[in-house]
Amino acid sequence: MKQMQRRKRIFHFQPRKNHSKEIRNYSDCQVNWTSLIPHLKRYKVETVDFLSIPGDAPKDFVTDSEYREGHRFRRQKEDRYIAKVGSKFYPNESIVEQLITRVGQVFKINIADSKLRIIDEQVRFMSKYFLNSHREQLTHGAQIFEQCLGKEEYAELAQKKSESEFFTFQMVCEAIAHSFPEFEICIVRGLVEMLAFDCLIGHNDRHPYNWAVIVPVLKDYAPRFSPIYDTARAFFWNVPEQRIRQMLSDKRQLESYIEKCEPPFSWDGEPDVDFFRLMGLIWSHFDKYRPHISKMLNENALKEALQMMENEFAPLMSTERKQLIQECLRIRYQRLLEALKS
Repeated sequence: MKQMQRRKRIFHFQPRKNHSKEIRNYSDCQVNWTSLIPHLKRYKVETVDFLSIPGDAPKDFVTDSEYREGHRFRRQKEDRYIAKVGSKFYPNESIVEQLITRVGQVFKINIADSKLRIIDEQVRFMSKYFLNSHREQLTHGAQIFEQCLGKEEYAELAQKKSESEFFTFQMVCEAIAHSFPEFEICIVRGLVEMLAFDCLIGHNDRHPYNWAVIVPVLKDYAPRFSPIYDTARAFFWNVPEQRIRQMLSDKRQLESYIEKCEPPFSWDGEPDVDFFRLMGLIWSHFDKYRPHISKMLNENALKEALQMMENEFAPLMSTERKQLIQECLRIRYQRLLEALKS
């Protein structure tokens, strides 16, 4: 009896579109990145117009099929990411943002997962998409302020870029209570954890579109503060190597850099409060938020983060840059600790 032969499947491959982005400025430390950072092999790329994602960095919405042990069930064969090119100081901008993600993970905070990959010969920072597209939506801080103040008044503030001068921590809590009256404390806990982390690392760009609340479409579920995302403006992300060496050898210059990091909100009666002072005030006035600040005071996590930089990022930056980032983290950790004791 003649056996039936299985018909051979024929695949028609179409040329993949090139998704490389324009680079505005290159960092002054360049190596063969494609030999150090894995290529993303199996993926699909979509534009991000439908996501309305703000920000300057060129980006795509990427669905990838990379296998990561322990992260994927049999039916969940794909992950979705927002993949951006750090074009203002390429690729150091992306490398630093990934380093910040790893620091957040070491300190066990709620931060969006991410990875570095090569797409079309360019380094991409890939931030994992954390929304359930059909069941959840983001309400950004800007929308919360708009709901509280009204569209016209907030639009005027936003145009002047004066939100940080206008809003105090207490006012932000009131705005959250106005939008989510039953869930204020839970959401503010997430906000305080984000502020404490920003203070620890020296993040200087927490504008109202860089934090948000996840709102379920169905009212049966509670809103919650989103994972921390878009945390790239810290740890000398755009500082040239010559300046890095100067700050490493002159502690006064490093201290000056640290002092320039300002919080996104002020405090009632203290419009010029610095970041460490703000965290000390929240600590002393709101006992219920102390556990979320305490996460940044873990000395073992600090040691682990410093070692993680050695293990994972030494090949991706100059020795001087790595050492300066480590020293900056040590100093900011100590300054935060002192602010909470005073």
